[in-house]
Amino acid sequence: MACAGRPVRTLAGWLLFAVVLVSLHVWPERAAALYSASIMLITACGTILHGTTAWRSTGRARRVWSMAAVALGCWAVTEISVGVPTVATGDPPTPSLAANLLNLVGLVCAVIAMLLIPGAPRDRFGRLRMLLDGVVAAAALSGVVWMLVLNPLIEGAGSVPSPFLMAYPVAATGVLAVGVVLLAGQPVRWTTAVTRVTAGVVALTLSLLLEMMSAVADQPWLYALSLDGYLIAAALLALAARAPLPDDQERIWQPAGAGMLLPYAPVAALFLTAAGFTAAGQTLDPPATGSALIMTAAVLARQLLALRANARLTEDLAAQRAQLIFEATHDALTALPNRARLQAALADLAQAEGDPDPDGTAATSVQQSSLLMIDLDGFKSVNDTLGHATGDQLLVVVADRIRRAVAAHGEDALPVRLGGDEFAVLRRGGGAPAAVELAQDLVLSIGTPMSLDGHPATVGASIGIAAHGRAERMLHDADVALYEAKARGKGHYRLFDERLSAAVAARRSLEADLGGALGGEQLALEYQPVVDLMSGEAHRCEALLRWNHPTRGRLTPDHFLTAAQNVGLLPALDRWVLGTAAAQVATWRRVDPEYAVSVNASAAYLASGTLPRDMRRVLETHGLPGSALTVEVTESSLIANLDATAGLLAELRELGVRVALDDFGVGYSSLTYLRQLPVDVVKLDRSFTRELGTGPDAVILVDGVLDLAYRLGLETVAEGVETDEQADQLRALGCRNAQGFRFGPPRPPDDTHPPAAGDGVAPDRGLHPVDVDPVEAVDAVDVLTPVSPADRRSEAAR
Repeated sequence: MACAGRPVRTLAGWLLFAVVLVSLHVWPERAAALYSASIMLITACGTILHGTTAWRSTGRARRVWSMAAVALGCWAVTEISVGVPTVATGDPPTPSLAANLLNLVGLVCAVIAMLLIPGAPRDRFGRLRMLLDGVVAAAALSGVVWMLVLNPLIEGAGSVPSPFLMAYPVAATGVLAVGVVLLAGQPVRWTTAVTRVTAGVVALTLSLLLEMMSAVADQPWLYALSLDGYLIAAALLALAARAPLPDDQERIWQPAGAGMLLPYAPVAALFLTAAGFTAAGQTLDPPATGSALIMTAAVLARQLLALRANARLTEDLAAQRAQLIFEATHDALTALPNRARLQAALADLAQAEGDPDPDGTAATSVQQSSLLMIDLDGFKSVNDTLGHATGDQLLVVVADRIRRAVAAHGEDALPVRLGGDEFAVLRRGGGAPAAVELAQDLVLSIGTPMSLDGHPATVGASIGIAAHGRAERMLHDADVALYEAKARGKGHYRLFDERLSAAVAARRSLEADLGGALGGEQLALEYQPVVDLMSGEAHRCEALLRWNHPTRGRLTPDHFLTAAQNVGLLPALDRWVLGTAAAQVATWRRVDPEYAVSVNASAAYLASGTLPRDMRRVLETHGLPGSALTVEVTESSLIANLDATAGLLAELRELGVRVALDDFGVGYSSLTYLRQLPVDVVKLDRSFTRELGTGPDAVILVDGVLDLAYRLGLETVAEGVETDEQADQLRALGCRNAQGFRFGPPRPPDDTHPPAAGDGVAPDRGLHPVDVDPVEAVDAVDVLTPVSPADRRSEAAR
């Protein structure tokens, strides 16, 4: 209800105010008393309103409203000192000295309050512009006031009038100049306090001038207008406290639009006044002429300042344009040219290919151009372990190394950052030999270890080179060569050729087909038995993935695991193998309750961290004990994070799942893995088995590995056994288990019976005792082991 009644009260107040203004002209005999009562009420209420607003405000707002309250308070006290006798007697008394002083103090406080509202211009040109606008307005108004008010006062009195009669017009001129300049630099909106305060001060100033002019010209109607102006000014100043102050952005003094012309309105008034005096046959006295000269000089200075500001603005715009062009064509982090700059350079090369070239030198340069595309190896690891800020620092260091390497090969090359950890170098001239030489230097330079905030870091570089000079194909062909270089491992470069393009296209097609393989029925498992060399029985096997490709036929993992890694499908493939193998072994354990299956886990699957959870799920789904499954991991899958992998494998062992270290002996830290990882089985790589029968060195090496596993309490399985001789020697050395084509190739599953030993044995050979003296086979290594090999063999036999 209060909100609904506010517009009604506001409208009633304005109607009452209008009635008062009209009454001053309708009843001139009562104008003095009516004016005094109204001005006392308005100024007193305004003072209270401003004081209350200042009390509720903070910071700049409190200072503005406090100063405004003081200004209105001075005016209110002056009006009360004069207005009370006027209301009582009907005749206004002469203002006292104190009243006059308070009026002048009020004017000063009003100016201070106005100056507190807008902020000063931030730049030097802005401050000078505001100062000159003020000088222009003040000089012009001074001339107008002198000609219309002061000079007639002096001539009429026959001598210099009292100081207060002179002070009011001078003070009014200064206040009006300030008001004009501030209005020029502010957004004029009635809803803001600055507009109301400034308008109120301007109305007050004009009223002072009208009152002085009425005294000079002896025109009562001018005095009546001045009374209207005083009331309007008081109302505007009082109502300013009900409006919000402008925000920081609006407090910036910046003339725009019509505001730019406002300071020159007093100039027009001066010229019109001077023209009127001249037309009347009067000469301009020195004060009026001096005001005109000062105003003209300020206007000229203002225009010169505007010219200089425009020149400065043009320079700034040119610099900003150059900066925008640089930012559009350069990488923000490394300051290297970006992909857009590279594409523009390639477009220039393509155009040069088609332009006529009389002497052929430009065509030769284009034909010998090359593009090197660089991808960092190991950047993600640095980014993940040391943080993105350190990763950015690494990119800056790499960019600087690329710059220096390119500079060493001549200036006619463009190093570029394509985005992320990808860079490129466009080289004009030199052909393939120069591009290869630059690629070699880049691999060495980028691969040099670096220190990032005290942390050592090393990244490699894979580089694809397109050196055929066909600009429109360079990006694509360099990317193809880079793809092939990364497939070779870290720190390689590859030069594009058409055969490479076909091979890469086939590989990418294979990657695209993998998603369909997972969603369809193209994947299958084959199983290879693991045979007990002492009994000839097989109670376990290894699950091996196969892909029945619709057009390429049956593919082994060697043909598609790299593609699966490139597209991030290795964890999904491993999960499928785990679930399928678990379902199969659950079927086989109805025939052989002790049967177990081994499945391989890739580095990507281990890194995903979901293997223990997935294992628990499949064991529960198929009602299997943990011993029914063995997880095989390779040394290469353990390198990234040994501690995390050890914890993950420990979780598997808590489920009863056995862990096997596959391809043992082909890595760099096998002994470390045996010591730090929860491993149950060691699988000797086929490279050990292949050498058996070629000489005593191979026997010594295999015997050493078997002895190490025996001492650590680990079971051993020899991979890749293909001949009777290899099987016989392994049995003689005490190796308990083996797998390979000697005992059976990987085959599709039989839902009734699990894979058994002997599927790959020739009809005339079986798993019978061999005519090899076991002691002879290991005599060469007996001296190396404190444990008797015979004891190890007998333990294996048991």
